[in-house]
Order: sequence, then C-alpha cells, then structure tokens
Amino acid sequence: MGRFRARRGVQVRGNAGLRVLAVLVAVGVWEAGTGGLGWRPLPPALLPSPGETWESLVQYARSGLLAVDVTRTLTQAFLGLVLGMGVGTALGVGLAYARRLGDALEPLLAALNSLPRVAVAPLLIIWFGLGITSKVLLAFFTVVFVVFMNTYAGVRSVDPDLVRAVQVLGGDGRHVARWVVLPWVASWVFAALRTSISLALAATVTGEFVGSTQGLGYRMVLATGVLDTPRVFAILLVLMTVGYAVVEGARRVEAYLLRWRPEVAM
Repeated sequence: MGRFRARRGVQVRGNAGLRVLAVLVAVGVWEAGTGGLGWRPLPPALLPSPGETWESLVQYARSGLLAVDVTRTLTQAFLGLVLGMGVGTALGVGLAYARRLGDALEPLLAALNSLPRVAVAPLLIIWFGLGITSKVLLAFFTVVFVVFMNTYAGVRSVDPDLVRAVQVLGGDGRHVARWVVLPWVASWVFAALRTSISLALAATVTGEFVGSTQGLGYRMVLATGVLDTPRVFAILLVLMTVGYAVVEGARRVEAYLLRWRPEVAM
C-alpha cells in the first residue's frame, strides 16, 4: 500500500508538470500565431495576442468591474446549481422509489431535458426581468434535469444482491437506503455535479447575453459591440479559469467524501 501511494504521488506530480507544460505550449502557439514570429496572419480585431489580452484583463480588474461581474455571475450560477442539485436529487430518488409514477413521468422529464436551454432564456427574461432571478432560474432549469436523470438511473441500477444481503442480515428499508442506495447513488450524483457546474455557468452567461445589467456575459456583449476582442478573450480566460477551479474543487470534495471506494492500481 505504501509503495502504491508513493507511486501515486509521483504520478500526480508528473501529471501536474505535464498540464503546466501543455498550457505553456498553448500560450506559445497563440503568441506565435499573433505576431510572435514577426508575421501576423490575422488582425488584432480578430485574434489578439496573449499580451494584448493580459493588458485588457489588467485594465478590467483595475476598473473594479471584474470583481463585480465575477461575483454576480458566480452568485447566479451557484444558486441555480445548488437548487438544481437539491431538487434533481430529491426528484430522482423519489421517482425511482415510486416506480409507477416514475415510469409515467419519465418521458415528460426526458423531453424537458432535451429542450434547448437557450430557447428558454428569452421567456425567463420576459417573466422575471433583467435581474438575478431569471439567471438563477435558467441555471436551475439547466441543471435539474441532468441531476435527475443521473440520480434516477443510479437508484434503479442498484445491485439487487447488495439489497438482499442487507435484508438477510435483518435490515429494513431504512438500512437498505442508508448502507446501499445512498453510497451507490453518491457516485452518480457527483458525476452529475461535475457536468452541472459547467452547465450552470454556461446557462448564467447565456442569460446575461440575452438580457442583463451586470455579469461577465453582459460585459462580453458590450465588448463585442465595439469590437474589443482583447476584452472578449480576457473574459473567456476568466470563465475558463473559474470553471476549472470550481470543477477541480468538486473533484477533490468527491474524492474525500467517497474515499471508501477502492483505488484501482494502474
């Protein structure tokens, strides 16, 4: 076990180094393609250089608007994510246990899940205005069905042998739920969480595109209107960085809470 952990630590450090190298190579290619080699095939209005993007990002941060917009966008995405995770998980577990009701509602919920979220954004803006409520509800609507589908499938895929084993040992329905269903479904829910983080952030920005007075999406629309491409790229980098940080945080929480799962030695 100790040897495996040591090998695992070396592998993690090696992966971190490769990731940093990949980012540096990407930035190098970007710089080379925007005049770093003395030849610029595309004008700055179409593809700014890393230096121009960084300068725009610094100006954005110094103006104080970056902190305000990031806070607004993340608040809306987080609220929608939390509501969607809670409702989706409860709905998935409840309908999986109520099998006849679940079978009846599954086609309707699947149809709602297939509805493009962008198509709902204008309607939510009409109903709830340009404020935070419409963006939160759009993020919620984007997340809730993804979580529901994962949770519903997870509960229905529980190994029946494990259920019978608990029942043979004298366990009732509460014991089955505590020792079999919840641990089993947790992996499905966390898998949905990693996907839902990106979806909630994308839905929030989309809502800000459609109608808003603050937020990263709103600021991108303004920058696009005046062909401020460096500012657009700067906001894209912010969204990428924030999204990766949140997903990585969720992955670490998952690894901690589900540490009882056996590790696979490669």
